Order: sequence, then structure tokens, then C-alpha cells
Amino acid sequence: MKPTIALLPMDDRPVNYDYPGYLARLAGYDLALPPREWLGNPWRASQHARLVDWLVQAAATADGLIVAIDTLAYGGLIPSRTSREPLPQVLERLAILRRIKGDRPELPILASSVIQRISRHNSSEEEIDYWAVFGSRMFRLSSLVHKLELGEATLEEKSECETLRAQIPAEVLADYRAGRQRNHAVNREMLDWLAQGVFDYLILPQDDTADYGWNIAEARLLQAKIRREGLSHKAITYPGADEIGCLLLAGFHCRRSGFQPRVWPRYSSAHSAQVITAYEDRPIHELLKAHLAPLRGSLAESPEQADLLLFINAPANVQGEGMFQWIVWEGLDPRHPGLQPSVPAYLQELMQESVFRNTRREMETPQRSPEEFTRALWAELAAGRRVALADVAYVNGADLVLGNLLVQRPEITGLLAYGGWNTAGNTLGTVLAQAILRAATLAAGSRPEQDQAQMEFLFLRFLDDYYYQARERSKAWLQDLPALGLPLSGEHLSDPETAQKLDERIRMRMQPAADELEEVFKRSGQVSRVKIDGVHLPWQRLFEVGFTVKATLAQD
Repeated sequence: MKPTIALLPMDDRPVNYDYPGYLARLAGYDLALPPREWLGNPWRASQHARLVDWLVQAAATADGLIVAIDTLAYGGLIPSRTSREPLPQVLERLAILRRIKGDRPELPILASSVIQRISRHNSSEEEIDYWAVFGSRMFRLSSLVHKLELGEATLEEKSECETLRAQIPAEVLADYRAGRQRNHAVNREMLDWLAQGVFDYLILPQDDTADYGWNIAEARLLQAKIRREGLSHKAITYPGADEIGCLLLAGFHCRRSGFQPRVWPRYSSAHSAQVITAYEDRPIHELLKAHLAPLRGSLAESPEQADLLLFINAPANVQGEGMFQWIVWEGLDPRHPGLQPSVPAYLQELMQESVFRNTRREMETPQRSPEEFTRALWAELAAGRRVALADVAYVNGADLVLGNLLVQRPEITGLLAYGGWNTAGNTLGTVLAQAILRAATLAAGSRPEQDQAQMEFLFLRFLDDYYYQARERSKAWLQDLPALGLPLSGEHLSDPETAQKLDERIRMRMQPAADELEEVFKRSGQVSRVKIDGVHLPWQRLFEVGFTVKATLAQD
């Protein structure tokens, strides 16, 4: 009988709900999940009572339990930022975990509790209502206040801080700080519960981080508490969020099997290891170390001593934006013929922004060679080494140049893992989770159903991160949104009819891409067919796409 892991996800997005399912099958586990419709999203509250009942029932027979504290406490990641419920009420909701552990002390419970992000944009789609007006100013104020507290602010920054305080209503600032203080108190309490044995491992991920801010100050306090109380072997705080379910699943397997993976990183540029990417607070090399902690992993002294080689395609200088690569690739500018009427003005403004210039500079830099990087990758695969690839050169999408080189060769099916989505932390977490589970599976003797799950998840990652995030999403942004009379915006579409029309256009874009990728996978001789189904925009916006993958293995 297969071991069973019960997972209470952060929300209903594919990265949190579907990805662990592929990885569980890859590892040889059954995964128990609550019905998707019980989980929350930006426009639907979670069904908390049902989730609690499900959790109690699942925990009674599971071999391991993975819990997103934010779902149990607030109803999900988004509600954790908008809820105004008092601390005692939140902790009472979480008390069920103490009862579960009391009833089954032998049950491993791995948990995560997110350190609330501070969005830098004026948008309330995923934030509290006043963020639409004060978001960017609150982000800047947060950074300046933290610098002041550290004694690092300049006179100009002190003056700017006072100006911002005068611009933001006192009641708005007080309300926001009260919510942060409650969430921070919950995280401190979860560390106390960890020390008392309620949890076996706890991740306190920093969602969308930076160098300074209230969230960074909180993270430093939590890290100090972890170290001071001797909890470093079973708790960590580092940048990330949406990869946590996958990473904890792999961590559960490492603990259950006694696997302590050793990883050798190989970077695409001599400068890459020390680059700090967008939404992170440390160099990529240090970020890798942090993501190895829940896996009980470490860096190998040499490739020969490693369980796997992790090829990391990272910036030579500054991380660009994945979606903007296609604009550079196609040579688009405001004078380009055939553009929709609203696009030239958008491009004119976009090309003045530093993030676009960083993207173009990274695509053209001579300080990083995707060509040499792929030659080295093919050589290691040909030599029979176990290799995974984390593509973090750009945020929110794979490297267009690298991806184009990769999908020309069927050898990509020999990778332990591939990923290039959202933040560098998100990519590293999912790639490490898949790679380490696959390495452990191969060492133990992989079964056909595990091989099938591996091929399906690998196919999904290439289709999503490269084909959609770096290619088709950009085309949909500049072609489909204007064609539907929509603004060039990534926000949720509130009109169901319009959202359905955009869904249809995305399906039309994804199928040819899937057919192209299927041919590459078939040429490997490992699969005879790969089909996708259910293509949709799960949160009715272009930022993420959802679909399922079904692979048929080739007959020997």
C-alpha cells in the first residue's frame, strides 16, 4: 500500500493544488487534497468549516500532513493580507493542529506560515482595499522606516519618510500595521508550537521580499528567534511562497527515506552566483542553500560527490522581466506595423522603464552564454549524470533564448527537473523538489507510473514556463487583450463572458505549442503520446495558466 500524504494547500491555484499531485505520484505516494472549490481565491471565500472537518478526517489515517497555516488561520494567502480578525480568534482556529498532534503524536506535520508581503504596486486585487490608492507609497514608507530603525537612512530619506507619513492617512497606516502585527504574532506562536513538538518542520517564507521593509524586519526577528531557541534544524525563513507545498512534500520524503541530498550548482555566468534577483534579499547562491534546508540537503564539494548537478541559468547583472523578452526578440517598437491601436502608446511608455531596459540588456549581454550553458548541459546528460535545470535569469518566465535552444533537443526528457516561473525562490523550490524526488526514485528503482508522472510534470513545466510565460502570454497581452477591447493589464477580469473569450484564445495558443513540445518528447523514445486538457486561466487573468497533462509511455 502506498503511503498517503494529506495536504491543505495555500489556495486553489495550480502551483499550490495541482503540482504536488504530480510530485506525489512521482515519489510513489497517494496525495489527499480537499475539494478545490472549498479553497479560497480573490473573489471566493474558503469554506473553513469543511476544510477543518476534512483535515481532521485526513489526519486520522495519513502518513504525513502538510499544512498551509494561512489557509487554516485566515482562509488562504490573499485573506491573510486582508483579514481584520483578532489574534485570539485566529489562534483558536489553529488549535485543531494541537489536537491532531495530541491524538497522533507519531504523525509528521510539516507546515508553512507566510510572512506577509508588501506589494509595491497600487492595486487592491490581492491586497486590502486601500492598497489601490496608497500601495506604492506604503511600500516605500516601509522600506524607509526600516532603514531609519537600522540607522542607515540618509537625511534625504528621513525627509521623504516624513512626507510619506503626511500623505498616508493615520487610520490607514494604523489599520495596516495592526494586521501585520497580528500576522507576526501568529508566526512567533507557530515557532513556539514547533518547539513544543506540534510541528516537525516549519517554513516561514518571505513572500515577495526586498532589501528593506517591515516584512524584512519581521523575518530578521523570526530568524533570530529560530537561532536563539535552537530550532534551526527544523525551521527556516527565506524568500518564497508558492513553491512551499512542493518543497515540503520532497522534505517529507527525504526524512522518511533518510535521504540527505548533495547538490553541485553550475551557473550560466561567472557573475551569477552573487546576483540578487527581484523579490529576493540574498544572492542566488545563498538562496539555493536556504531552499536545501527543508530537504536536509547541502552543497557538494565537487560534481563527483553530488547526488545531482543543478544547472542554474541566472542573470549576469540584473534580472529582467520574462514577459518583455518577446518584445525584444521580435524587435517590436511603437512604429511596428500591424499593432493594435492601444499598443504603440503602451510600448512607448514601457521602453522608458528600467525593468524593460534590464530585460533587453540581459538578453544582449556578452557576460552570459546560453549556448555554452546548453553545450555543457548536453555533455553532462550524455555522460549519464543526473542533471536538473533552474532558469532564473528573468522573473515571471523562462529565458526565451535558452528555452529555444533546449526544445530543439529530445534530451530534455532526461532532465531530473526543469523550471523557470515567477520568482527565483519559486523556481528553485519546485525544481529542487522534483529533482530530488526523481533522484531518490531512480536510486530505488522507478516504476512505470512514477516515470509517467515524471514525464507529465516535466512536460508541464516546459509548456507553462517557456511556451506560455515567455512566449504566448506576451502575445496574448499585446494581441488578445486589445482585440477584446481590454486594457493592457494583468488584473482579474470581473466579466465572466469576457474571461471566457480570453480563455478560448489562450486554448488556441496553447494547443500548437503543446503539439510542438509533444514532438520533441516523442523523439526521445520515452513517450509515445502527450496530451493536454482543461486549458484555462484559473484566476481569470494572464499571470498564470492551468491545464492537465497525460503522457503515454513508449513500449519497450
